[in-house]
Amino acid sequence: MIDLPETTNVYRSMPKELFYKYLNDDSTLKKTFIDEIRSIIWINTISAETANTPKGKHVTEIAIVEIILNRQAISSNILEIVNREIDQYAIFIVRYEEWGQIWCCDHQSINPQTGLFNCQNYYQTNWLIADELTLKIDGVDLDQVYENFFMQIAGKPFPVKVDRNRKQTGEIIKKVEQSGQNKQLESLEAFIKSLERLMEKEMNFYKQVKLATDLKNAQDEIKKIRRSLSTHIEIQQPEIVVQEETANTVRSFFPNVYMKM
Repeated sequence: MIDLPETTNVYRSMPKELFYKYLNDDSTLKKTFIDEIRSIIWINTISAETANTPKGKHVTEIAIVEIILNRQAISSNILEIVNREIDQYAIFIVRYEEWGQIWCCDHQSINPQTGLFNCQNYYQTNWLIADELTLKIDGVDLDQVYENFFMQIAGKPFPVKVDRNRKQTGEIIKKVEQSGQNKQLESLEAFIKSLERLMEKEMNFYKQVKLATDLKNAQDEIKKIRRSLSTHIEIQQPEIVVQEETANTVRSFFPNVYMKM
């Protein structure tokens, strides 16, 4: 049972001719619209005034529209045409004889060229006996009410929409951070090469140990930076581990130095 407060009732007929202005350039869609649709009635408006539910960030009103069909089928293109005239978030109750469906979309956005609402993806219930269709208002604001309508119709949670501006900003910040980290990597890699050259020439035992320690610290820092980068490019560096400043450790790293000692 569709249980909506009487205060939301509208029951205003919307003549099919009202929508022909959106169909002039598409004779096939116009024929489908005329053949499929018997009548369109705006039956409810859910708003802060009619349902005592505050406006949401995205949803300020929800229209409930009933569409009576001439046959048991409807195209989402037809719903898109109806939605253009309604120009707000809408739930469609589609009826054919004793059967019914409820339709809605996930996200709506304003087309910058037309200034009208566009739906991204439509979802619908199975065909049921019309009296078995259910729709219940639930939510602290109209955003939540619409999301709960979606869940009742689609049978799954309302999909999360990524804020494009926030995403772009995050990507810019990430690129800047990566650029700085890449420069740091280049500096560390140059430092490691210089350490390796010094280690090849250095014959003093204690200086060799100090160089080995500096090398390990630089390599550890490179690992840290690579883990924070999103890139999958791996630059392999030989890893030197200095556990203790003992003759055995130095001999494993610098056999020539040890022999001369």
